[in-house]
Amino acid sequence: MPKNWGKTMPITPVDITHTQFRTSFRGYNKQEVDEFVRTVKESLEQVLTEKSELQRKLEALHEELDRIKKIEATMSSALTLAQRTADDIRANARRQAEMILQEAEQARVRMTIEAQKEVERLRVEIGRLESVRDRLAAELSATLEAFRELLEKRVIASHEPDSIDITSGTGDSGIPQSAKCAPGVPPSDDDKVKSLSNDLSDGGSKSTEVT
Repeated sequence: MPKNWGKTMPITPVDITHTQFRTSFRGYNKQEVDEFVRTVKESLEQVLTEKSELQRKLEALHEELDRIKKIEATMSSALTLAQRTADDIRANARRQAEMILQEAEQARVRMTIEAQKEVERLRVEIGRLESVRDRLAAELSATLEAFRELLEKRVIASHEPDSIDITSGTGDSGIPQSAKCAPGVPPSDDDKVKSLSNDLSDGGSKSTEVT
């Protein structure tokens, strides 16, 4: 048996190269054995090289897998955060929209109430002005009626013989001189009518302005 065979350690190409076989009578051809050992050594070297290369590739794949897993974890966290952020944005937008609608509804109700109050105030004011107008119209009508009665009385009195001094002339005002009052003398009916006419003219102007 060749030296170094039977060891528990794996056989390496160096072990194969340094393995020696004992010679015996009628043994194997030494040249063929050496050629076979050389072939086995080269094959083992190739296998070990491929194994090393595969090991290196496997480690690289493990590293790439770890990197991909980290990227996936990062992306998953980013997606989770984005989803949470989107949910928060939607919730905030919904709350703001509800608040805007509530404020708009409150403003509408408030404006409606104020408009109703203003309409009621205007209705009351219109009623008050109509009452003032009716009262002024009644007062004016009563005053005109009294003035008409006074004029009728004056016309009747002017046709009485003793009420006119035909020998007296008239002044610039168109009132007979006998109808004018001297100082300290009570006013005549003409003076009363003239004063009432002036009052009615002033009162009528004021009533027209109020109306």
